[in-house]
Amino acid sequence: MISISISVLALLLALFLRTGRVPTMKPLGLPLLLTACAAMGTALADVLGAGDPWDSWARMTLVASVGILSARAALLVFFDWALKRRMGITAPQLIRDVTALIVYLTLAVVLLRTLGVEVTGLIATSAVLTVVIGLAFQQTLGNLLAGLALAWEQRLPDGSWIEIEGQVAQIEESGWRSMLVRTRLGDRVLIPNADVAAARVALLSGGGRPVAVPVRLGLSYTVSPDMAKRVLFEVGIDTPDVLQEPPPTILTTEFADSSVMYECRLWTRVPWYRVNITDAFLTRAHAALARHGMEIPFPQRTLHRPRPRQDPDSQARRLEYLGRAWLFSGIPVSALETVAEHTRLLRFAPGEAVVHEGDASDALFLVVSGEAVIRVGGREISRINPTEVFGEGAFLTGSPRAATVRASEHPLEVIQISKMTLATLLEQHPDLTDKLAQRIAERQLEGETILDESGAIVSPQGLVAQLRRTLSRLVGG
Repeated sequence: MISISISVLALLLALFLRTGRVPTMKPLGLPLLLTACAAMGTALADVLGAGDPWDSWARMTLVASVGILSARAALLVFFDWALKRRMGITAPQLIRDVTALIVYLTLAVVLLRTLGVEVTGLIATSAVLTVVIGLAFQQTLGNLLAGLALAWEQRLPDGSWIEIEGQVAQIEESGWRSMLVRTRLGDRVLIPNADVAAARVALLSGGGRPVAVPVRLGLSYTVSPDMAKRVLFEVGIDTPDVLQEPPPTILTTEFADSSVMYECRLWTRVPWYRVNITDAFLTRAHAALARHGMEIPFPQRTLHRPRPRQDPDSQARRLEYLGRAWLFSGIPVSALETVAEHTRLLRFAPGEAVVHEGDASDALFLVVSGEAVIRVGGREISRINPTEVFGEGAFLTGSPRAATVRASEHPLEVIQISKMTLATLLEQHPDLTDKLAQRIAERQLEGETILDESGAIVSPQGLVAQLRRTLSRLVGG
């Protein structure tokens, strides 16, 4: 009757756990079914009067099933209830597996001794075999112990980014013998736990602290370090995934054979993207340094005469694009030549800022190629296509820039026209003052109402007169 009661009780508990009301104890379902079957077998052996050895084996199977059930329940209570729920500690899977192995081995020894098997004598007579097995599995045991140590420290959880032996990778899974990682190239690599424990591992994720991505590049000796640092700092602060606080650090590190070396430390919270950050920084730095006339030299040991090449920033090209712009269309070629002689063709990398909101207005810009995006407060307002001009309003009034203008997803080329250039043009061709004022006024009044300082609406004639006075002041001083 006791065996039948145990069988029924175990079966009912197994069915109850399948309802999912106690998810923590759901792993006890299979041990309960084994216990129910073992108890039913013991009851049948009693009813049928099978006698030894069937009766003994049936009882031993029941004892083993109850032992496995008790061990499994004890492990669940210890790890899932006592540690996790009561103390808030989540034990690594490797620790749970090793603890379970020790418990089950202890249970097996107890059962063998119950059957009359002398385990101590068996181990003593197999000393030579034990040594051979230990030597054969020395490396495996070393990996197992190293895995236990790593799991106990919990410094390398699954999903974290690390750098080991110069390779950046993300941990996918930590096992008994090895750690499975995925590199930035998508390769899945198994690293033995012993190698991980012995190697110098850089923790790239966790903690939330900024990490510096160092980028080195060299500039010509003709470039002032102060100017170089200013340009590289502006590029760094504008690079995606680079923090503004702490700001980029630009250091002069070496006077090399053909260049002055600079190290740009770009602070980020996603250092595992260092390749992408380096790519974005160097791409933008190349364009920014070219705009400022700063040469990136290459190692030189011999004298050489460079072959003449076509200058993409030639005056003829600037003259061609100035003639296409709405602001200068119909203006005499002699006047355009004056503008082209004193202007510069600037190149910007995709996403790079041409002007920032709040900057001083000392130039207007003509888009040559690409597309410029106007943003106010981070929101896109409009886009500017080739032959169109931007920045003329703030340029003439002298007020700070009202918007940030950036290159779109493609490289951008613009012609920069400074106040001095426009003053030189009007000084040599004073008859153009009215024409330029009229065109700028027409463009500003397209779909927009202009107010004066008192809040009154400015008429087209009043705006033209105001712009004429502004242009005249450029010539006068």
